[in-house]
Amino acid sequence: MANAEEMKIYEIGYLLVPYLPAEEVGKTVEKSIKAKILATGGEITSEMAPVMTRLAYVITMVINNKHTKFSDGYFGALRFKALPAFAATFEAELAKDDLVIRSITISLPKGSENIITPKRVSAPRREEKAFEIERIVPDKEEEKPALSVEDLDKEIDKLVEPAD
Repeated sequence: MANAEEMKIYEIGYLLVPYLPAEEVGKTVEKSIKAKILATGGEITSEMAPVMTRLAYVITMVINNKHTKFSDGYFGALRFKALPAFAATFEAELAKDDLVIRSITISLPKGSENIITPKRVSAPRREEKAFEIERIVPDKEEEKPALSVEDLDKEIDKLVEPAD
């Protein structure tokens, strides 16, 4: 194990492919992420178990020379202590793993070894009120008697006459 004084605290957020069976997700995290940290003398301090999440936008990734689009994924995070040299190469190693869609590793200040899972505040649901479109039927115009041809000509002449 490396000297604890030299080790820094890091957090990695990762997104795994959605086609993994739920029972395989933990094994994948163990093999793809945790094993690499522990192999270099790092130590895992806390973790947030991966959960299936709908992504805000579609992510395209090349897997086996084919563009694959993802709109869901297993999102998880873990915090660990490691040497700074390992953290620099760790992200590049994960980019080569076909089961990891995206990941980000950040450095944290001392004393932040534990992940605090945010509590989701659920807004009260609004009642679905049935509504009805108000249909307004126009008033019927009173029927006027049909104009004769002579009366129609007089009305047109009134409209066409130049104003004095």
